[in-house]
Amino acid sequence: MGRGQKDQKVLQKMGALWWKRTKSQSKVLVDRERCPPCMIIGRSSDPSRQMWRWRWRTVANCVWWQRKQVECVMCPHTPPRGQVPPVKPTKSSPVGKVYKYFLPENREQYQKFGHDERFMLRPFDESGFLDFLKLKDQLPEIVLGENLRKHENLRKQESFLELANTAAQIIKDEYFSQGNTLEFRDTGNKSPPGHVTDTKCKPDITAAFQNNWKDDVVRWPFIQLAGETASRGKPPNIQRGQAISYLHCLLLARPDLYVAQGLLSSEKGLTFFFGIGGEGIREFHVQWDHERFDQLLCAFIYRLYQPGHFADSSYINIEFDKETTAKYTINIRISEREKRVVSGFYPIYARNPFATRTHVLSHPRFKLGDKNLSILKDQLCRVGRCFKELTILQEHVHKPTQVPGVVVATYGETIRIGEPLSKERWKHRLGLGESGSPFTSIPTLSQVLETLFDVLEVLRYLRLHRKVLHRDISSGNVLPVPLPQDLCFVKYLLGESNDPSKTSMLLVDFNLAEHLGPENGDKTRIDRTGTPIFIARAVERGAPVPPTLARVPGIPQSHSPYATAHPDRVEKFSSLIEKKHFDPELRRIDVEGSRDEFRHELNHDAESIFWLLLYWAMVVQPKNGGKEMIGMVPWSQLIGDHDSRNDLIHRISLQQPLPANLIHSLYNPLEPLIRDLAAILVIDSHWLDAPDPRKDLYYITEAFQRLILNFIIDNRGKEFMHCRVDKTFRKVQETQGFSRIVS
Repeated sequence: MGRGQKDQKVLQKMGALWWKRTKSQSKVLVDRERCPPCMIIGRSSDPSRQMWRWRWRTVANCVWWQRKQVECVMCPHTPPRGQVPPVKPTKSSPVGKVYKYFLPENREQYQKFGHDERFMLRPFDESGFLDFLKLKDQLPEIVLGENLRKHENLRKQESFLELANTAAQIIKDEYFSQGNTLEFRDTGNKSPPGHVTDTKCKPDITAAFQNNWKDDVVRWPFIQLAGETASRGKPPNIQRGQAISYLHCLLLARPDLYVAQGLLSSEKGLTFFFGIGGEGIREFHVQWDHERFDQLLCAFIYRLYQPGHFADSSYINIEFDKETTAKYTINIRISEREKRVVSGFYPIYARNPFATRTHVLSHPRFKLGDKNLSILKDQLCRVGRCFKELTILQEHVHKPTQVPGVVVATYGETIRIGEPLSKERWKHRLGLGESGSPFTSIPTLSQVLETLFDVLEVLRYLRLHRKVLHRDISSGNVLPVPLPQDLCFVKYLLGESNDPSKTSMLLVDFNLAEHLGPENGDKTRIDRTGTPIFIARAVERGAPVPPTLARVPGIPQSHSPYATAHPDRVEKFSSLIEKKHFDPELRRIDVEGSRDEFRHELNHDAESIFWLLLYWAMVVQPKNGGKEMIGMVPWSQLIGDHDSRNDLIHRISLQQPLPANLIHSLYNPLEPLIRDLAAILVIDSHWLDAPDPRKDLYYITEAFQRLILNFIIDNRGKEFMHCRVDKTFRKVQETQGFSRIVS
């Protein structure tokens, strides 16, 4: 038997083991076609499964992930934009099967959704269902009685659309005779356009008002309900998962709703779903022959006509717009006594519908007094949280003077949601004065490195002088701005500006930021904060990265512009030129015990800068370079858990050249910088001796800034530094790679 055949048999055996163990031990509903890495990466806290998870990681990262090419709806990772793997077409397509990054103008992000039990709340009984709708005693018998009972023969899956439209017409005639009729249509073969995330999922059943249907298509911001029709070829848990995933899409598309409605039509009956923003999903199942079926269906549809407490009353109107799909008119509370009705806000970003549920809307020309209010950010935050974004920005970041390169908050207000929708979260609305482009829209490597240098400078300034940690550095929170502001460190150091405080980058989203001032006492937050791919490994672990046998690099020498501008920094780290050997066996190391003393710090935000640079270098496609795919193995490690990314850092720091197809060949001159940055991160400073300057809070930031600035100066004017990148990303290696690996 050849080596390839043996490997294939091992894979088949391990695949069977994975299915057996997953089915018996995991509380998460899965099916065979979902990738094992999703079950491995950060999904189990059971110590008995740790060795199994570790054994699987090597095989999964190298083979299985690429072989299947079917994304699990649990998976928090999305391949680069443009990758469309060969998945067999189906009538409906849930959010988990979307293989596309969001358009650059909408800012890229990483959506995570699936059968996560944290979001699956207790189902309703009949009384709770009507109480939640607040319609228990409000619909008169004329609607719930003879008018709909005449159509009792329609109570079955095959004729549900006719039944739903009949009920919608009865309710409209009785209560909303002057308005538009709600129409339920079969849309399983069409993807509704106009979603803020550019999703291509296809609900089987869509409900929208008659005037919003155009050629049998309705845009996402005007959809009232999205549902699924069960088919015999799919397991029940998959059908249910698809129906639930549409709630995820609908909440992201409708910032004006607190609750999104959906349903699943099956042979046995109807399952009504409610996606509650910031809370989770509740459901109620009713069989076709239920004696009060008509009343329950009418109550559910009535709430589609009149959302009532399901809607945010500050959103006054929504209108179609050719360019942006939808524009909202919003009632903004400027003070206790003053409100302003402002039209023209359009959505540009949305995420986390069942957690913090963030929506960002833009209005480039709106001013509040003499201040710009170009961005409106709605976010559901827990009541009584330690730090609020408005307070962080206004009271700590921009006092006593404004910090350039950091977004400015123009106004803020809190909107109480209340029961029965949410006991724990209120909506925080923040008005921001500036906006920028997505990080991946930066056109050249030179500008990327300049931006990252400035971000590091801002981060260390905030930590040193404002006692503020950002704690969520990612591609969505580091924005290039079209015109320079009053800050730019690297331009001054490069001799391109006489002003040391001029920059073309903007740091945004301080929702997860933390203020470390003395008024907070010993109050520290050790909860994991960050964005997948960019979050520091130790933060994801909740403990320092376990030590390993390695060489700890010294800090590089600095060019004269940096030494002249920052003599104190150069002197502080002047002795760190040589590398030293680190052997974990020579120290008594308690990895688990270190969790008690762990906290998020500046060095973790600095590590996020490394992942941000690596991500950009991996996904961008140079305009002047040939089409090259991203290597399957390094990509699966990048999107993996903290152990996978730790393995990637070790490979990068030790391997020469870098792993195959890690970056485009045009950027091969960038390899030394990536390798040097990775080497700084190999050993967690937690394990170094106390006198070692590498243990200093600002060491990683200092090392990164010197390395980046040295690279910019040494390579200034070279073609690869100024080659512009394409708007489309590189693709991950295709499925054929599996046959080459094992054959």
